Amino acid sequence: MAVFDRRAVPPLSEEQYQRYRRYVREDFRECCAYCLLHELLAGGQDNFELDHFFPKSKPSPLAWPADFYNLYYACHICNHYKSNCWPSDGLLEKGYRFVDFCREEFSQHFAANGDGSWIPRTLAGQYTEARLRLNRAHLVEVRGLLNEIALFKGTQIDWDCPLRAQVELLMRSKLSQSSAADS
Repeated sequence: MAVFDRRAVPPLSEEQYQRYRRYVREDFRECCAYCLLHELLAGGQDNFELDHFFPKSKPSPLAWPADFYNLYYACHICNHYKSNCWPSDGLLEKGYRFVDFCREEFSQHFAANGDGSWIPRTLAGQYTEARLRLNRAHLVEVRGLLNEIALFKGTQIDWDCPLRAQVELLMRSKLSQSSAADS
């Protein structure tokens, strides 16, 4: 099953794609479509943007600027690195492409290390990791800290699921344990 589950029926058609923001944000459970971090860990809602998965600057009938299903919720840094990049036809033929977490599982393309790094398992994973710098220092550090908290709780982060509920559980549990220890 894919990491993100988009709504079956899109909202009413809008000429200005920014009007879809709240719906796209809901579909992505307030997480970045690429690095998978929740807003709480990635600079808050103001640090997130709508990304055209297939760039609107590329000629294709699939890339209408207001096509709801082409809009992905992305943190500013991932959106900046992705920009209007799209693999050439030659790279696509070889299997190099962006992983689409609306259609694919994380574990199909990546292995998550305890230190917070992600190891690509496929050519699509390699392309995505390299283009979006998914092992940049900040991401590895945050994911490593999440892994430590989860390990302390006797669990682990499941990157095949949106991160929000997992973070809330970990933080509540960690805070309640800290409060109990202080008593």
